[in-house]
Amino acid sequence: MAGETSNLSVARMGTVHTQRDNKSIAVESKSRTSQYLRSVQRYVWDDPDKPRKEKWFLFKLDIFLLTISCLGYFSKNLDQANINNAYVSGMEEALHMGGSELTYAGNVFTAGYVLGQLPAVILVTRVRPSILIPTVEVLWSIFTFCSAAVKTTSQLYAVRFLVAICEGTYFPTIVYILGSWYTRSERGKRMTIFYATASFAGMFSGYLQAGAYRGLNGVFGHSGWQWLFIICGVISLPIAILGYFFYPDFPETTRAFYITKEEADWAQKRLIADGMKPLGASAWDRTKIFRIMSQWQFWVLPIGYFLVQGSYPNYQPVFALWLKATGHTIYQINVWPTGQYAISVVVQILAGVLSDSPLLRGKRWQTLIAMQVPTIFGCIVLAVWDIPIGLKYTAYYLTFTCAGVPGIYYACYIQSIWWTLTVWRTVLSPRFHAAFIGSACLGVGLIMLAIILQFLQDRDEKIRALNTDTESNEETSAV
Repeated sequence: MAGETSNLSVARMGTVHTQRDNKSIAVESKSRTSQYLRSVQRYVWDDPDKPRKEKWFLFKLDIFLLTISCLGYFSKNLDQANINNAYVSGMEEALHMGGSELTYAGNVFTAGYVLGQLPAVILVTRVRPSILIPTVEVLWSIFTFCSAAVKTTSQLYAVRFLVAICEGTYFPTIVYILGSWYTRSERGKRMTIFYATASFAGMFSGYLQAGAYRGLNGVFGHSGWQWLFIICGVISLPIAILGYFFYPDFPETTRAFYITKEEADWAQKRLIADGMKPLGASAWDRTKIFRIMSQWQFWVLPIGYFLVQGSYPNYQPVFALWLKATGHTIYQINVWPTGQYAISVVVQILAGVLSDSPLLRGKRWQTLIAMQVPTIFGCIVLAVWDIPIGLKYTAYYLTFTCAGVPGIYYACYIQSIWWTLTVWRTVLSPRFHAAFIGSACLGVGLIMLAIILQFLQDRDEKIRALNTDTESNEETSAV
């Protein structure tokens, strides 16, 4: 009897140990899974070890500031891209645009965009962004409505110029605001999402025009291309109105309902700790202008912007024009090119995540080259032109891999006017032989410049590190 009791006790102890072992294994497995997910989050988004207070603050910024910024940029690019879809869907015939009028309309838009861009960053420090940005959004929504009523190309040019003046203000001011709230380690991925909404807008415009042509063409006496402008205006207007409530201005001036006074004060301190100067600390005066002009970035970066813009073959809806010239349907002409924008979205997000991740640690030149090489290949193939039909489709899609290359110096955007008049005139469609050769060459130049820029940046960092060590040694000697 005693032996049986002893055996029973041993069996029970073995069961308890087994349960404990299984529980330990489960806990250990759960811990490994949690560590893996935190590691993935560190690559994809913010550091998961940030304090709870900071996480909540960033969550609110993402919900309100980042969301309204992306919606506004989506609206802007939707109103900017719709002319290409309208052109291949009946506007060309309705306005008798038989020559290069589409090119001229694009150049008028560029001129207005530059005029709107140049004073924007200065103006936004004097007028609350929560008032300035939504107001220009309301105005470009109204002008988009007006685009549906144009009867001549002259009227189209005038309306596009007004739309561009308003839209030119948007991008630099939004970049300024995002940089005034997010630190360097938080900015890259969010800017990638912000940039990607432009490609989403290009995709949506194609689907929207296809749907408008199928379902609304002729309704109330308006053609499908006219309905595209009307629908774009309907989308843009409520986004503009939301902006009056969602844009938080700057940490020093914010009145946003979702930012407390303590959070605003703390936001200023964390940006100063990140190396940012407070609002108004560096006013635009002669000293600041000459200081900027004395740096190599002022002279070298505009060259990069020219190469960025010139190597991206999007000055004409080249794929859509080729589809139209080869007898495809209106639906196919509008929908098939949206695959180009889908590729650009994926490429942009991957590039943003990789360049900010611990893998590349904020370096950009590798991802820039990776995005540019397929575009160069696509442009070379299309310049050859007499190729298998499947390869031609592939080349058209590959030309949009460089859509993620950000604009480096936006004040030099004026270069696209003479570039389009030289090689991207509509009368040269659908082949655009010289344009594709030029884009490929400029893409190669951009890759070379990216390597040079990285060398110059590394040199500056070594100089700063050397100066820091020198100052540290001097302080030690003084003590």
